[in-house]
Amino acid sequence: MSPELTTQLYERYPLILARRPRLGCGDGWFDLLDTLCWSLQNETTHNGGPQVIASEIREKIGGLRFGAGPANEYQRGMIQMAEATSSRICEVCGDRGKTIGPEWFRTRCEAHAHSEIHHDHASPGLS
Repeated sequence: MSPELTTQLYERYPLILARRPRLGCGDGWFDLLDTLCWSLQNETTHNGGPQVIASEIREKIGGLRFGAGPANEYQRGMIQMAEATSSRICEVCGDRGKTIGPEWFRTRCEAHAHSEIHHDHASPGLS
């Protein structure tokens, strides 16, 4: 994810992203991550759910992997839903996509089917 979008998420969700995990995915999943983090924090703030703290956020086999804890059953369901939804969202642009392979699985729209994303952006504030 671009440094600018990474910074936005870090600023919006300082408790969930307290460990400043590297966001190893494309900009197209920004809205999905923003919605997921908002929902997780809302469950904590308004319904007494545990404070979810992300340890890993990345693309794996064409889908989002959001490693975090602690989480209640409802929050785990949110994470599972976001991970499942990522396989239908282009990781490059955020449009409707599908997981393609077989040599390298990735989720892309038709326009970005052959686009590569380099997940080597360093997260701001990390040394």
